[in-house]
Amino acid sequence: MNHTQLEALNFYMTDLSQVSCNDLELIAKRCKSLVSVKIGDCEILDLVGFFRSAVSLEEFSGGCFNKQSEEYAALAYPPRLCRLGLNYMSTTEMPIVYPFASRLKKLDLLYALLDTEDHCVLLQRCPNLEVLETRNVIGDRGMEVLARSCKKMKRLRIERGADEQELEDEEGVVSQRGLTAIAQGCLELEYIAVYVSDITNAALESMGMNLKNLCDFRMVLLDKEEIITDLPLDSGIRSLLSGCNKLRRFALYLRPGGLTDVGLTYIGQNSQNIRWMLLGYLGESDSGLLGFSRGCPSLQKLEVRGCCFSENALAMAVLQLRSLRYLWVQGYRRSKTGFDLLAMARPYWNIEIIPPRKMEMYDLNIYSI
Repeated sequence: MNHTQLEALNFYMTDLSQVSCNDLELIAKRCKSLVSVKIGDCEILDLVGFFRSAVSLEEFSGGCFNKQSEEYAALAYPPRLCRLGLNYMSTTEMPIVYPFASRLKKLDLLYALLDTEDHCVLLQRCPNLEVLETRNVIGDRGMEVLARSCKKMKRLRIERGADEQELEDEEGVVSQRGLTAIAQGCLELEYIAVYVSDITNAALESMGMNLKNLCDFRMVLLDKEEIITDLPLDSGIRSLLSGCNKLRRFALYLRPGGLTDVGLTYIGQNSQNIRWMLLGYLGESDSGLLGFSRGCPSLQKLEVRGCCFSENALAMAVLQLRSLRYLWVQGYRRSKTGFDLLAMARPYWNIEIIPPRKMEMYDLNIYSI
């Protein structure tokens, strides 16, 4: 191997599924500057030699656990490792992280097999954590532990977990309780993307009051609960946006009744610096969209899903959003001719409009940007 200055190696989600552990060890021996390695499903115990040789390694993601849990007790990780993502790690393997948990800055638990209690036990050992990616199985209790223990948190991503109830911990829901704890405990937070089962205006107001460094806010309200404690969220969203004036990206995906036309107007009025926005199931009528479009002076990219707006309102809104460069709409009130959309036609515009259809609420990747 001639390229000895290699710093990052990423085999994850590639066709190179059968990576030789001996080859990895050889690379680590030859490339002393190797700091990041991401692989697929490779037995962790087969990587002992690689870990011993990768003396500069700071980030490792991948692996799997197919042996008896006691066989992992003596496993040693590289001394500089501070960013970690272990696939299929369960309660019995979790103790292998304890010896170096205090130096972890990033932890990816998206593919770990941990319940709410496991999250609580592990996170309280990670006082220097800055980035956490997990599923909503963390629950409100896990969020509270995170808020108490991880004061340096900057990026928090909580994905939606399994739909089947028996596959998730019964505590594994995130609500206003967990978000309020984060707002009061993680004051350095810059990014949050979360699927919630319940939400209140007060929780959003707390975020606006405390999270002054927040640049990116993304929230989806799941439809698993029939009754939500506090809708509409007009006042909470206004407080969030007016308080977090560093926001550049904003995604809000609710349900009918989650935000009125007044609330949609509040978004426009309080989004001076936001450049990308996704709105799902917001507003009541065209007047809400038009009120929204009178604000947002910096908005360049807008995605609208499942809303009730007419073609005419969409065209008028586009003409008022002077900085807009991209519009993606799924679900709107279609006219018989479609001519109402012609008002926004421009030689430099690339427009994609998808007619109304039955939409799956979770056909949504709020983390793509």
